[in-house]
Amino acid sequence: MITAPLVRKIRKRGFLGDLRESEPLSRHLYLKTGGLAALFAIPESTEDIIELLEFLKLEGVPWVLLGGGTNVVFANGGYPGCVVRLGRRFARMKVEDGSVLLTGAAATLTGAIEASAAYGLAGMECLAGIPGTVGGAVFMNAGTREGEISDVIREVRVFDGEDIHWLPAEKLGFSYRSSNLPETHIILEARLGLALSTEEEVRSRIQVLKEKRKETQPSGLPSAGCWFRNPEGDSAGRLIDEAGMKGVRVGNAQVSEVHANFLVNLGGATTADFLTLAEKVRGTVHKRFGVMLQEEVRVIHE
Repeated sequence: MITAPLVRKIRKRGFLGDLRESEPLSRHLYLKTGGLAALFAIPESTEDIIELLEFLKLEGVPWVLLGGGTNVVFANGGYPGCVVRLGRRFARMKVEDGSVLLTGAAATLTGAIEASAAYGLAGMECLAGIPGTVGGAVFMNAGTREGEISDVIREVRVFDGEDIHWLPAEKLGFSYRSSNLPETHIILEARLGLALSTEEEVRSRIQVLKEKRKETQPSGLPSAGCWFRNPEGDSAGRLIDEAGMKGVRVGNAQVSEVHANFLVNLGGATTADFLTLAEKVRGTVHKRFGVMLQEEVRVIHE
């Protein structure tokens, strides 16, 4: 159990980042749902991370790493342990060797794409319009039909609970919307190998893809992005649409009328609403087509 004395103990170990007790998760999740995180920690250095995780392990407190909160839902609404989110010092970026973008894991994907455009570096345009952080994008191999972040990853720097080291891309086991990185590994930085281009050309491609997403994806309502993975050779959105599920609601959670693989918050929807709606969608698609959809959204259990 998280208590004030426990928080004071973490401080005494030298943790300098932000610590918040009973933090509303809705402030940090794109879906705008969630109860309370017993403790919310924002480390600002690798020393902070090491001290925090060693202490949580010693005290038997569970923890989970949160990126941008874009494709995440907490199964019971809240979290009884510590939610860890990297601070702003992990969002720094710089260009190395002319065409390699070194970016902290807490940098937004949008910010990294903007930086690549400003330097006239091509390769990230396919990710334009995807929210979240670089670390989260690497962990789940974020992408679109045009490409994935794994296409440009050279290596990532991680803390594995014991040591901090670099892992080359070939060790990360990238596949469709996943990597082989354990949830207990914290991504700190990534090196992205990009191609020399011009700012004008890169920005032009970004704009084209952003406009395409605006036409095909819902905007203006909170969502967690695509809820289900596309089955091999097919589209989850197509299956959900043809199963007649567009517009279906549970409470104020709704299957988007724009893109059927987006579940949107009409206002005040709960985590339970979304999980119930997702199961309803899954069951209907399975009954109609014999396909069992799998979540792309990360559902965090205690």
